[in-house]
Parts: sequence; structure tokens; C-alpha cells
Amino acid sequence: MSRRSRRPKDALQAPQPPANIRIARNRGLGRPSLAQWFARHRAACRAAFAQLAAQRIGSAVNVMVIGLALALPLLLDHAVRNLAQVGGALDEQRDVTVFLDPDLDAAGVDASMRALLAVDGVAALRRRTPGQGLEELRQLPGFEAAAAALDRNPLPWVALATPESGVTGAELAARLEAIDGVDLVQHDAAWRERLDRILGLLRRIVQVLAGLLGLGAMLLIANAIRLDVMARREEISIVSLLGGSDAHVRRPFLYGGALYGVLGAALAIALSWLVYLLLRAPVAALAASYAADFRLSAPSAAASVLALVAGAVLGWIGALVAATLQLLSDRAD
Repeated sequence: MSRRSRRPKDALQAPQPPANIRIARNRGLGRPSLAQWFARHRAACRAAFAQLAAQRIGSAVNVMVIGLALALPLLLDHAVRNLAQVGGALDEQRDVTVFLDPDLDAAGVDASMRALLAVDGVAALRRRTPGQGLEELRQLPGFEAAAAALDRNPLPWVALATPESGVTGAELAARLEAIDGVDLVQHDAAWRERLDRILGLLRRIVQVLAGLLGLGAMLLIANAIRLDVMARREEISIVSLLGGSDAHVRRPFLYGGALYGVLGAALAIALSWLVYLLLRAPVAALAASYAADFRLSAPSAAASVLALVAGAVLGWIGALVAATLQLLSDRAD
């Protein structure tokens, strides 16, 4: 066969044109070692810090807005926990209060106390003497003069019955009323149930607001990351032409989003502590005016850790969505 007749076959075997971006991006890439993996993520983390430092004013504004959005559910959760403590102080261990007949003598009081302790469902029984009751009455604001004007102690013996686990206060109160020598059984189940429902509603409101404000913070982070991707479009194009994968391009932006979230959560925690320090003394003074031993509790460490984790996760997700969509949009253009 002549040389001229072989030319079409040789032409079919000519080298292919240069590989496109996607082929170059995936060519020759093996699984990185652990050291390489840490090096890549360390470099991406440094790039994220550098990007935030390069835009200090814009980054500070974004962090403050994110912090305010995350601070509101933290403050509401703190308020609900303190309200629950007030309810716990008013409701001592679900005790049922039993007032004995004032006409009982010492032997009758002892017999009634033994009968109350023997009732099925009573886990513990505490006695309160008439003298102890009068002393507590004197300590209440506005009752000092009335207690001092009494010529005798009109208060009866009182028993505080603690229900066993699985026994409701209403059931125990019905059993205690049948004991001889019992004058009155007091169990305020209605207001306790209303208080629990109010606290449950407040907790649900906190959860809904936390979800909505968290979504708002995530959208804010996504918008900030989208602007960063648009500002570095030429740099991203060069990295892609050199074979950088989508994961490599997105990685600094993901760390930037997580950094936004963590800094915003840290600011929210600082704001919650500031509010606690500002309100601690006035709340203590108000409780003292009502002769109540109530102190405002400090912000929860578990809630603070949860806020940091939630901020990082929200920032990472927002950055992932924003960077991916923007890269796809730039590639389509």
C-alpha cells in the first residue's frame, strides 16, 4: 500500500485536542494521604481567616447581625429555665399538704402521723409544728404585726407528704383525706398543671424562633459567601484550569461560612452573659423584697456549646449551598 493511501488512517490516529477543564480536573488524582488531607484543610482554614481579615468592616457587620439573630433564642431559653426554677421553688417536690385537726392532743397527732405514713403511695412524711408555722408567718412581709398581736398560736400541726414515683398528687390527696384526724388536704394540682403548660408553650416558642432565626443566619452567611465567590471569580477560573476540583475550590468558602457562624455564636453567648450580669442584682433585690431566696441562674454551658455547634453547622451548610450554586452559575455562563 502506498504512502498516500495510508494518510487517512494516520490522520484518524492523530493526537486528540487538549483536554477540557473537567477532564484536567479529574486526571491523575489519587486518594490523598492523611497528611495531605490535613494540609489541604489547614490551608483552606488559613485562607478563610485571611479573607475575613481582608474585609474587616463587612465581616464585622455580618458577625454582629448573626450574633444578634442567635442571641435572641439563647436569651429566651435562659428566661424559660429561670421561670422553671421559680415554679420549682413554689412547688416543693410535688408535696401534698395535710392539716391536722387543731383539737388533737399530742397522742392524737402521733397516731395521725403514723397513719399518714402508712398510707399506700407515701414516700416520705415531714412534720411541721405549729411553732414552725408561726415562725414562717412572722417572716412573711406584712405579717409581722399580725403574728405579734396573737395571744396564742392558732396554727395546727401540718404534714408534708411526698408521693412515690408513679403516684399522682391527686390520687394521694384522696387517700389522705380518709385518715382520722385530718382536717384539710391541700394539693394545688390545677395551677401546677397550668404552669407546666405555660412553660411547655414557652419552650415551643423558643424552638420555633430558634429555627427561624437560625435559618435567617444561614441565609445571611450564604449571601456573604456568594459575594466572596463572585469577587474571586477570576482566581477560581485559574485554579480550575490548573486542575483544581470543585471540592478544592469550595473548601475555603466552607471554612469561611463556619467561621462566620462560630464568631456569631460566640457573640451571642457574650451578649447572653452581659444581660445576665446586668439583671442579676435587680432580680435578687426583687426576690429579697418578697422574702424569696431566688437567684438568677447563669447561662447554661450546654446551651452555649450547642450554640457554637449550631453556628458552625449553619455556616457550613449556607456556604456549601451558596458556593455550589454560584460555581454552577459561573460555569453555565
